Amino acid sequence: MFLYFCSEYVLRLALVGSGEYTAAMTDVEAELIEAGMRFGKREGFIQFATAAGQESKSRIEYWRELGCKQAERIGVKCKFIPVLNREDALNSEHLETISGASLIYFSGGDPIHLAKSLHATQLLKFIKEEFISGSSLAGCSAGAMAMSSETAIHWRKNKERHTGFEILPNTQILPHYDRYFSRIPMPIQNLITGAAKSHKTIGIDEDTAVIWNDGKWQVKGRSKVHLLSPKLEGAKSGYVSGENIDWLENPLPDYN
Repeated sequence: MFLYFCSEYVLRLALVGSGEYTAAMTDVEAELIEAGMRFGKREGFIQFATAAGQESKSRIEYWRELGCKQAERIGVKCKFIPVLNREDALNSEHLETISGASLIYFSGGDPIHLAKSLHATQLLKFIKEEFISGSSLAGCSAGAMAMSSETAIHWRKNKERHTGFEILPNTQILPHYDRYFSRIPMPIQNLITGAAKSHKTIGIDEDTAVIWNDGKWQVKGRSKVHLLSPKLEGAKSGYVSGENIDWLENPLPDYN
């Protein structure tokens, strides 16, 4: 009964195509923080730049500063968690810092590196527990890709798939859809991404998010969310801000 209650009315999950910590996502991120606070979580958010962990120190600092500036705009505090690889993810000291945060946010980079770093760790288990207890959870670009049962192939680096966070089952997520895929014929898209083999594959445009909130998925942002393949009864090619998506799975993490 508790899991059903949480899955319908408590969980707040945001899948973002791009634009984390920018003006395009300020309202979305503020809403996620407010949602966590309504369930007794502390004001502010936690930053994970793990997906960029193989990049330069200056790039990591870029993500940290971007998040801090967004926190200032919203009027809350933020905390950057220095988990850049699997060794960092195994450090149990980070758990106390994360505990009770209103929003836990994974920014962009390499989804395979992100998934491998956190796979089967106490850190990921703890994040799921915080999620089900009321913390909002968000992933942008690579962060969104990692929320699924299995990451999509990273089209820019041609890497293998990997088991994701298993927050969102049976769904493959393709961010930056309008930038990388919108002009490519669908059969070629399917070959590149393996969309035809996935139960459900969605493309999320830049500066656009799809959010699980109060038992439904809703699109927010400047552009669209797309169903790629296979076609589902009653589904259409693009959903704009304010529209609900009825055919996406409920976010139900595997707590076993």
